[in-house]
Amino acid sequence: MTALETQPRRADAVRNRARVVAAAAEAFAERGLEASVPDIAARAGVGKATVYRSFPTKEHLMAAVVIERLRAFEALVRTALDAERAWPALLEVLDRHAEVLATDRALAGGLTRQIDLPDLEAARGSMWAELAALLDRARAEGDLRADVSAADLRVLWAGACRILVEDRIEDPAVWRRYAALVAAALRSDGTPAP
Repeated sequence: MTALETQPRRADAVRNRARVVAAAAEAFAERGLEASVPDIAARAGVGKATVYRSFPTKEHLMAAVVIERLRAFEALVRTALDAERAWPALLEVLDRHAEVLATDRALAGGLTRQIDLPDLEAARGSMWAELAALLDRARAEGDLRADVSAADLRVLWAGACRILVEDRIEDPAVWRRYAALVAAALRSDGTPAP
């Protein structure tokens, strides 16, 4: 069992953990992953020791927030898998993801920062497996280049995200533009993404 899977048993500890994760999500979304543990503890209305009882390091706390975000994105992709056509659904997923990333520095930072924790790796793997299934459908329908894999999308999109984060771009329109450019690179006929 990993540190992130260790759940408190007492009701007050469960509430405190939830408050800490919510406070961390707010702090990281506003200030990026540089937000401090004392700042997060103050937002949650708990002491630093309470934070460290649930999360042995700041990395574990960051991972807990990013895992929540990844699970939400995975749910979006899973919904897209039920769409009539995969390509428009993929475009919608990328567009919505770009909009979220523009204002959520926690998720953007979590995607571009290397945090090596098993729970986070599992969440990333699960999310990418769902996205690979959507890409497979788009390829089978003839809209995605035959040589494109989920790893290609990861490199292209994560690369764009890294630069946008480093440049502190927060305009959703700019993020959506780069999502469309990434999609255009994946398109089977080479035409720009609609």
